[in-house]
Amino acid sequence: MRPISAIAASWVLLSTYAGASVLLTPAGDGHLVVPAFVNGKGTVPFILDTGADGSGVYDWFAKQQRLPTGAATSVMGMTGAAMMATYRLHSLTLDGRTIRDVEATGLPDRKDAAITAGVAGNDLMDGSIATFDYPCRTVTLTPKPASMRKLVSPKAVMIEGGSVLEGTQLTFPVTLNGATGTAILDTGSRGTQVNGLFARSAALDVNGSAFGAGETLYGVALRATETREGKVDSVSFAGKTIRGLTVRVADLAVFKTWGLEKKPTMIFGINAMQGLRVVYDHQAKRFWFDRSRCGVSA
Repeated sequence: MRPISAIAASWVLLSTYAGASVLLTPAGDGHLVVPAFVNGKGTVPFILDTGADGSGVYDWFAKQQRLPTGAATSVMGMTGAAMMATYRLHSLTLDGRTIRDVEATGLPDRKDAAITAGVAGNDLMDGSIATFDYPCRTVTLTPKPASMRKLVSPKAVMIEGGSVLEGTQLTFPVTLNGATGTAILDTGSRGTQVNGLFARSAALDVNGSAFGAGETLYGVALRATETREGKVDSVSFAGKTIRGLTVRVADLAVFKTWGLEKKPTMIFGINAMQGLRVVYDHQAKRFWFDRSRCGVSA
């Protein structure tokens, strides 16, 4: 159990209001979190997640706050589905943006070192432009309508996001070591995951010396899934190329949910975005890869 008073004390200086930005702060496990208010209380650390349909709270936080429970629902995560409780939130606020009467999904407590109270998903970001400036370590939620000329530079590359079979995630074309495939934009994933088909298409020798045992992934189903981890020569997208990116290879259950299990697919996580500014308009199914405003070239 984590006392909210202790968490709030470490986060109170990070709180802000509309028109400003909030800080992206390490959660202790590779995730980056932002300060949020739940039912007007806070701030508490939340993951702002383009890979999540809706918002959720971790079990420890729901119990601590005595949040009212609703009907159980089936939740799909990376490694499979599980029946989870739902919790009613009067409000969830992040960077001045508030959604009300939120049916938040219960999430099992994490097995890693992360100190995280919950996840804010596409339900919160709809109606705004979410800007993730990773070199600046900031997130800004700009209410719509907004002038995109003010939000993106002339050299930004716009992506018309594709859809998945089940879910609200957005996809885009990507090339791995010269092999083409589909990527899921996922700011809630600390790493980049590649399915076996994409690994084979890209001629990755996952059992060779360049790869080793990777992190075990659990997801909401708490189903242990082993991975192989190593660096790849190149990942190219939107006219940009990242070299030496670390990826994990695993055939995750969520690829089937998305209807992508028979296609070369990757979950494009935040380790691939560290040099970028990502401007995200989920409602319009489009986003931009841009240069950071902190002087780091994208």
